[in-house]
Amino acid sequence: MATPEQSSISARPRAPLPVTAAVVLLWLMVAAMGWLVAVSAVMTAFRVSTRFSGSASALAFVEPLLFLVVAFAIGLAAVKVWTGRDWARRSVVIVSATLLATALATRAGLTFGTGLAGTFVLAALLVLLALPPSQRWCDRESGCHSPRIGEREEPPFLVVAELVMLWAAVVFALQTGTRAVLAEAGADRLGLVLVAAAVVHAVLNAGMTGRRRWGWLGTVGLSGIYVLWLAAAAVASAVGGGPWALPAVLALLPLVFLWALLKPETKSWCRPAT
Repeated sequence: MATPEQSSISARPRAPLPVTAAVVLLWLMVAAMGWLVAVSAVMTAFRVSTRFSGSASALAFVEPLLFLVVAFAIGLAAVKVWTGRDWARRSVVIVSATLLATALATRAGLTFGTGLAGTFVLAALLVLLALPPSQRWCDRESGCHSPRIGEREEPPFLVVAELVMLWAAVVFALQTGTRAVLAEAGADRLGLVLVAAAVVHAVLNAGMTGRRRWGWLGTVGLSGIYVLWLAAAAVASAVGGGPWALPAVLALLPLVFLWALLKPETKSWCRPAT
């Protein structure tokens, strides 16, 4: 006869098949990123020994370090999806949809081999974690949610989307900036500016992730500065007869972030720590 402890254990809901499959795919991605980290580190060490010296040699290792950070983030998402945290599920869905759309738009995801494989993995993650069983697994109000879901408050969807995009922008700026510095083709100053901006935004993103008011205020201020700077550049180009469309379109990106940051759910989430 089953004991009460055994009955309670057997009564616990088990992870549905879509969640299990998505977590397996995420850990396979971690393994692939680990291989990429190792290859990138070896190749970077070889380039440093033949081309760079001083501070440039340290900057050269930013790329394998970013790969390592991405691998850690994917592993963290896999663990949190398995334990039923909805912010992790939403983050994977947002990133998968964004990367899938970019890969298809640029046709990089249609190339035979790694391109098609990556497209399949992203599409599978998007579908698996958007299915109702996955949503119920990460829903505290559902009767079949994860038994390890915990009682911590979940961030609103808008906050999750903002933080995912802000951290992605930091990774992109760091990679682009370091490559520009190491190219030494007149773009080193711009590269240093990008690296400095990425570091500042990383600090602010960490503050917002930790629900600190100063992180939200700093991001709002910088977004407003970017909007004004790009709008002024567009107006100056238009007055001077130059190309104004590009800065005008680019100004829309920080404007969207500013709109999202000023929404009530974002402001209430980034309340002062108590």
